[in-house]
Amino acid sequence: MIILLGSYPIFQFHLGEAFDIKGLNVTYVSFLSILLGGVYYQLNIQRLITKPSHFLITKNILDKLILAYGKSVDKEQRKNLKYKDAYMTTFYSVIDNDESLKRKGENVRFNGIFWTSTADSAVISVFFYYIYKNLTDIPQYVVLQQVFFFAALISLALHIISVIKHINLSNKQLNPIINDKKLSGVLKTKFDEILY
Repeated sequence: MIILLGSYPIFQFHLGEAFDIKGLNVTYVSFLSILLGGVYYQLNIQRLITKPSHFLITKNILDKLILAYGKSVDKEQRKNLKYKDAYMTTFYSVIDNDESLKRKGENVRFNGIFWTSTADSAVISVFFYYIYKNLTDIPQYVVLQQVFFFAALISLALHIISVIKHINLSNKQLNPIINDKKLSGVLKTKFDEILY
């Protein structure tokens, strides 16, 4: 949607005039927006923003799982837990065996959608900000430049909020694993299989 909104003025003023199209059909703009969106998705550009925040979220999960494990874990063992996301597989396995943790997982998934959507919105808004910043021949572009600048700032702020919320929601799943003997027992068994 942001690609469509950001692209339309460019297509209308530049391509519309270049190809002598009186009223650029929204269908063409929509098609090109979907095409650009596909390229964006395939290049995984959102990782520019989600990679650092994903690190914070997964580090929190690993640290809490090691706490629940109850044994000291050296650097090499920590590396083994990270290998192929073995600790995340263990985390999901424990969650899948407990109905209350599964229900909490729905909130985490919903927040995950918001987390990635805000990253997408920020990246695309920054892209259009720079496009309109460099196209100074039409006065309306100054307004669009400001709109996309503020859209990027708001998206980044919401992304940071969603990361904090994601960590809090993850902790609501992790705390029972730490405190419940049955759940921590499942975790200890799985970690022992990975580490020894």
